[in-house]
Amino acid sequence: MAAPYGAVVANISSKTEARKKVREAQARANEARLQRERENVDDAASFLVELGRLAAVDEWEQGRVIEIRAEGERRRHEHRQEGAAAVKRMLDRGETVTAIAELAGVKVSEVRAVLKSAGGQPVAPPDALGAPSAAPDAPQSASEGAANAAGEAAGGAARAVSDGGSA
Repeated sequence: MAAPYGAVVANISSKTEARKKVREAQARANEARLQRERENVDDAASFLVELGRLAAVDEWEQGRVIEIRAEGERRRHEHRQEGAAAVKRMLDRGETVTAIAELAGVKVSEVRAVLKSAGGQPVAPPDALGAPSAAPDAPQSASEGAANAAGEAAGGAARAVSDGGSA
């Protein structure tokens, strides 16, 4: 059974006393609202800071991916160069591409692909803005230059013999 209406507000006999009770209740409610708003402002600021940090992590990650990709390309190029140099040395000794492929247990197309791709420039690391920087034209290494010169000499000798002349 519900309590009669007057039971809730018992012991309040004057309007002055009633106003005082209402003001006290309103002050408690206002203080609770202000505290909640202060906490909301603080949490909203924390949220914005964390969003900024989250964006910074995304930028950092993107930069690292670009750096790692460039390093991977540099390493692949280095291995292609070394593989091509080994193939060129065998070619200089008179081996054919087919014989080299058979000896290595790979397809002829793989040997040719390494020779072809080794001629390209390595990928330069990105500059500060993330764009690839211009790779300067690097001179050939001593082994590459020697292999190329020997290959050209062998090719010239073969042409001279096929033409009926001497090397």
